Amino acid sequence: MYRLRMESSLLLGAAFLAGCSDRNTPTAPSVRPLAATTALVDRPYTWSFTCHSNKTWTIGVYAGWSWLDQNGVPIDGTSQSVVCYPDTKQTLSGSGVRPANAYGFTSCIGIRCLSWTFDASQSFDAQHKESFNEVDFSYDPIRVYNVNISATFTVSS
Repeated sequence: MYRLRMESSLLLGAAFLAGCSDRNTPTAPSVRPLAATTALVDRPYTWSFTCHSNKTWTIGVYAGWSWLDQNGVPIDGTSQSVVCYPDTKQTLSGSGVRPANAYGFTSCIGIRCLSWTFDASQSFDAQHKESFNEVDFSYDPIRVYNVNISATFTVSS
């Protein structure tokens, strides 16, 4: 009888122990999601350049631009330029790709330049306007023609 009690006690103890234990598979504690990050990616951009003069002007007006890195240095392969002939109101336009690592932009009309900085993860829009007067001797060396020129460069990315 002693043996029967011992087996019963062991069996009861094992059942009791099994009933008290947690039967769920252990899991790792839940992890909070990381803060959302905005991946920097290349973005398309559009540009336009308009020039106009009050008189016939045979010399073109230059516009040039570049995307800049964090140090304000032009990014290789992003420099562009066009020439607008303002004898009639002319608009040139195009598109390109703004590099993911662009943190700035520079635009020049003639020899006058402007630069902007921006958050690389955000959109960017800028406008550069210039007006200047030139003297034209090309038609008649005796008569001087004052030519008023206006030019506007816009970019949107």
